[in-house]
Amino acid sequence: MAQTSDPRALIRIAVTTPPPMQRYLERQPRVESHDGFTLLDLGGPGPAVNFLTLYSEPDPEELVAAAQAFFGNARFAIGVESETAPAFEKRLSAHGWLIDEDEPSMLLRPIPEIPEPPSGLDIRHVATEAELDDFLRITRTGRRWIPSLEAARDPNVALFVGYVDGAPVATSRINVMGDVGDINGVETLKDYRRRGFGTALTWAAVAAGRERGCTAITLSASPMGYPVYLKMGFQPVCVYRTYVRG
Repeated sequence: MAQTSDPRALIRIAVTTPPPMQRYLERQPRVESHDGFTLLDLGGPGPAVNFLTLYSEPDPEELVAAAQAFFGNARFAIGVESETAPAFEKRLSAHGWLIDEDEPSMLLRPIPEIPEPPSGLDIRHVATEAELDDFLRITRTGRRWIPSLEAARDPNVALFVGYVDGAPVATSRINVMGDVGDINGVETLKDYRRRGFGTALTWAAVAAGRERGCTAITLSASPMGYPVYLKMGFQPVCVYRTYVRG
């Protein structure tokens, strides 16, 4: 996957490429690219796994025809890159589509030196069923997205769990798509927040991406995580606004 200097193009790679673990599912993902939008089917019936991602003002007739041909009768979500399609967003609202998420997409490039984790935090790269269970429990991620330990140990995936006194307290995950690594699953148990553990787990994922050849790291920031990522050096690129049919 070729590198590009355009920050928005790097974010698009992360949001329109099927995650590596999806190939471990019985039903394989499908992706179809058009001029200004991408259709993605991750192997399920609803808007949690079917996405139309838009980064232009599309021709409405072309977009509707492509979506109908690709998704059939399945419900899907529409993700719109901020500032690129205001007229289309007005049209969506007028037709009863509702905003489901509004998340800043952020980029880290170049990748800096990785700081040491806080004392007392043991960060483990998930390699056993017990560690995977710890990751799934903290993140509340279902087996739909991480179907097996084999999938979790894919060369283009890295899952991490942070332990304090042997107890799992924080997590992170990275998916590698060529030059771009996309981080998600950054969670810290409530009683262990504000100790730098989430930051350390994020750095662990960044380091794993660099080891796998990434030159840029992306993520979508929650309100709680946004100032932390800014401090780490991530820069806001755009907002992806996700619509679902009301």
